Amino acid sequence: MDVEGEPFDRRLSRREMLRLAGFAAGVTVVAGPAAACGAAAKKVSSSTKETGQLHVLDWAGYENDGGQPMFAAYVHAHPQNKPQFTYMTNEADALAKIRAGLKPDLFRPYIGWVEYFAKSGLVQPWDPSLISNFKHLNQFMVKAGQYQGKQYGIPDDWGFDAILYRSDKVTPKSQSWDLLWDDRYAGKIAWFDDIEMLEIAGLYLGFPNTWEQTDDQLNQSKQLLISKKHLAKVIWSSETTLDQAFAAGDIWIAYAWPADWVYMKAKKLDVTYMRPKELPIAWVGYFMLLKDTPRFNLAHAYVDAWSSTKSAKWLEDNYAYGHANTVARPASADTLKALLLNNPKGIVEPNAHLDRDIPRRAQYEKAWEEVKAA
Repeated sequence: MDVEGEPFDRRLSRREMLRLAGFAAGVTVVAGPAAACGAAAKKVSSSTKETGQLHVLDWAGYENDGGQPMFAAYVHAHPQNKPQFTYMTNEADALAKIRAGLKPDLFRPYIGWVEYFAKSGLVQPWDPSLISNFKHLNQFMVKAGQYQGKQYGIPDDWGFDAILYRSDKVTPKSQSWDLLWDDRYAGKIAWFDDIEMLEIAGLYLGFPNTWEQTDDQLNQSKQLLISKKHLAKVIWSSETTLDQAFAAGDIWIAYAWPADWVYMKAKKLDVTYMRPKELPIAWVGYFMLLKDTPRFNLAHAYVDAWSSTKSAKWLEDNYAYGHANTVARPASADTLKALLLNNPKGIVEPNAHLDRDIPRRAQYEKAWEEVKAA
């Protein structure tokens, strides 16, 4: 990631890794004290009685042909219950799929939705005693996954939302989110199809809490985006759409994630991943367990594999994302520095704004639909 000139090397791009179908290096489950061993034994005994494939609702790029190293230990231990995947493009899409009758065993929304789903009646708390690697997870992130004292979310990957731009084509007036609506680059800009665009507008406009905008503030954010929407060539919901358009030169500026920077560097493009002066938005992914799943223990085994140190290091080395496992360290010292991995609170102020629950989500969604329809 280039964070104001801090580059790091990556041996393989994310998309190259996704093509390595079947890559399933073994992952060693970390042994704990006697109590933890007893819990693990209970988990194995119970999970062997559960039948059927584990159904995972997740983002593209974490399934069998790309995310296999993340849950290789699970596949090795449960070859008869290999995971099957359904894609989610965002949390609203996951919610719609579940309400329409999809019955995954677990899914993976991000931190701004944890409280919403915990209140929804659609999910149930996890039993951390069945996750041997739970003790290695960032305690700040673990606490953020709790609701009313219960562990509704198990933290896994995390990273930053910021701006990716072509350094050879673009000269920012300042290190600011306003590059996403810079009139000089009309038709060369990509936005993200999510209400987060309203949060970004709120940060730019200087609102004290962009996640709880008043009616007047939300209208200001909406009007700003409507007035600038014509500058955006792409409003993407699929990361593949973004990457293809950026690699082809159709866009030079984009709301993007660290993995997109990795991919563009692999394409030999001169790119920078900006840290806006208003601060990037940090996110943490959380596994959540569906209520009444018939594969309760298998789901715990899957998340335990994801939580291992080996899996975490693979993610950091290949996707340029951080992982909640604090024992893992990426191969690159520059990655360690760029992701602030030595700072357990690198995802909060003054380093970044941690995404959070939006009490008036329905109003934000309505405003964003009005932006897109304008």
